Amino acid sequence: MTELGNRLKEAREEKGMSLDDLQAATKIQKRYLTALEEGNYDIIPGKFYVRAFIKQYAEAVGLDSELLFEEFKKDIPNSYNDEVSEKLSSIKPQRELPKSASKALELLPTLLVAAGVIVVIAIIYVIVQAVNGGGNQQAEEPKTEESQSKYDVSKDSPLTKENQQNTDAQKDSAEDDKEKKDQQSDENDKLTIKATASEGSSTTYEVSGSDKLELEVKANENSWVRVRDEKGSSLKEGMMKKGETFQKNITDQSQIDLRIGYAPGVEIKINGEVLSYKLDPKTVMTQNITIQNKKEEKSS
Repeated sequence: MTELGNRLKEAREEKGMSLDDLQAATKIQKRYLTALEEGNYDIIPGKFYVRAFIKQYAEAVGLDSELLFEEFKKDIPNSYNDEVSEKLSSIKPQRELPKSASKALELLPTLLVAAGVIVVIAIIYVIVQAVNGGGNQQAEEPKTEESQSKYDVSKDSPLTKENQQNTDAQKDSAEDDKEKKDQQSDENDKLTIKATASEGSSTTYEVSGSDKLELEVKANENSWVRVRDEKGSSLKEGMMKKGETFQKNITDQSQIDLRIGYAPGVEIKINGEVLSYKLDPKTVMTQNITIQNKKEEKSS
């Protein structure tokens, strides 16, 4: 086992994470994680993946990957030569086109012009058919007395009054629904979520403009998640399976701390509004999120 492997394993054990937990958090196969701890890079397909797996492993257990690369640069393979050789091998010499292909290219402009003429004729045909169809609809026979009588219902008939009452009730219900939606929209318009600081894999967000705050954490993919309140007490910690949701009213909390093991698979909402990750989840998969509740002071 190498010094780098020892450093990674010790950090994982300090976090209380098993290899299965780490596999779920990083989406890296367990056998590759074991290879990183043992320094057995030969079973990993390519030097590029060795560096990528070390970076994801380090961030998942709270280590700075850049510092690790600098400290153990002699032990970590360099992927530059592999990338250059792959790019050079993928370049193929250009071949001359056969004579038949060059003749086809010469005829291409003529074929395009012919196709354009056909399209124009088709458009004109469709327009003519539409105009003729509209004229035929206007020439329909007038309604018979029997069919006309269905529409000549007296305004004072019970049927008309009942329909009118139903229509009025529907209008009132629609207005009530619209008023409720407008109130909800006003509350969301006042809510502000702003990223104020970001360092490494940690980001701080300030939330203001709403008297009530509801936190929702949804796992779109399996991920390890930890949620702590302002006193450091754990509200949620462990693996969240795909489709699982955690909700908590955080109105009385001045600060909430979250640690997300696999950020691309976790969605965070406040009052139904999605929190946009300041750090790209595809690049920084393990992130620390701090949500600060900036309550507005009310005048006496």
